[in-house]
Amino acid sequence: MSKTKIVTIWGGNGQSNLLDALYSYYKKPVEISSIVSMSDDGRTTGELMRKFQDELGLHLPPPGDLRRCLFMMSASPRRDEFQQYLETVIERDFQISDLTLWDYFRLVGADKDFKKHLESAFSAEQKEAMWFLLPLHSTIKWHKVGNILMANLYYNLDKDYNAMLRVMHEILEVKADIIPVTTQKATIKAVLSNWETIETQDRIGDHAVYSSGIADLELMDDSKHAYQHKDVFKAIKKADYVVISPGDLFTSTISNFVIWWVKEVIKNTDAKLIYIGNSMNKGWESRGETQWLTALDFINKIERFLGRRIDIFIANNKRPDISLDALEKLKTHISVKWWDYLFLSEWEKWELERRKIQVFEADILDKQSLYKHDKKALAELLEQIIS
Repeated sequence: MSKTKIVTIWGGNGQSNLLDALYSYYKKPVEISSIVSMSDDGRTTGELMRKFQDELGLHLPPPGDLRRCLFMMSASPRRDEFQQYLETVIERDFQISDLTLWDYFRLVGADKDFKKHLESAFSAEQKEAMWFLLPLHSTIKWHKVGNILMANLYYNLDKDYNAMLRVMHEILEVKADIIPVTTQKATIKAVLSNWETIETQDRIGDHAVYSSGIADLELMDDSKHAYQHKDVFKAIKKADYVVISPGDLFTSTISNFVIWWVKEVIKNTDAKLIYIGNSMNKGWESRGETQWLTALDFINKIERFLGRRIDIFIANNKRPDISLDALEKLKTHISVKWWDYLFLSEWEKWELERRKIQVFEADILDKQSLYKHDKKALAELLEQIIS
């Protein structure tokens, strides 16, 4: 049986959650390529990128979203250990330049058997890789092991981000192609309806106070020449389905479409375009890039930036039974900044039918997080649609 070729595109937790759904619950033969947003510049990822620029004079493409996607598609028998180690935040205060690649794992409790497993992924020419040093004069404290690992490999493998990704695929035995949308600097800015601008992904997504809604998203002047990664075209060209996964609308999704030639490739592909709608919008007390937007607004903005219509829309149709205390806690979650759950109105369903967009509604909300999609339900629904 030939494999269905699926390309996913987005960034953040929504992308890695979708990949885990496909890995764990999608039963039919499938070939997966995942295109990952590279505009992240916040928290420890942003700090690490700034250290690379200031101390080494190098642009470090953000490793965070790639990291999550890589271990979600790991076919290694030690997949759970990799996830545990790569996601661990180091709470000890060591200078990065004093630590080898193996030291990162040793600090979080990896044993010698795990070390042998890692060493086996390196070629004969890279046999000293476990002892690579990263000459940054700052502390490792509060950084995730996976980010530091990828930064170390990038620096020591001739400053070649693609070489780093090849090694990460080998170490983790990744059974998909995890592709950065670009490896060039891709800093973004939002232009509001009142012509104010908000610069950088971190401020747009997590820290800005909005006086008006976002009207446009652009690359900043230092990123005007950010072109798509060479494998983006290859993946989309051969795809049967392109799946836009849920997540932050502008900072995780549309940030991919403003990279040179990405939207043109998607616009001209023969693949069916599936959009998995967010379970809620993001906006609370004037903080949140999608406050007040409806499900149809999300679709309209994606179609506007792509220059084509989506073919299939997937939406959650059930509100969770949630206590007031849990609701208040959810409102402050950094990935949500909650305003309200999103459901399709009857008018929106009529409008999507008029546009000949197929709509699939189901109870696909994860009952633990209360905002992510349930992986098993999502995979089963996608399998039903693609079948």
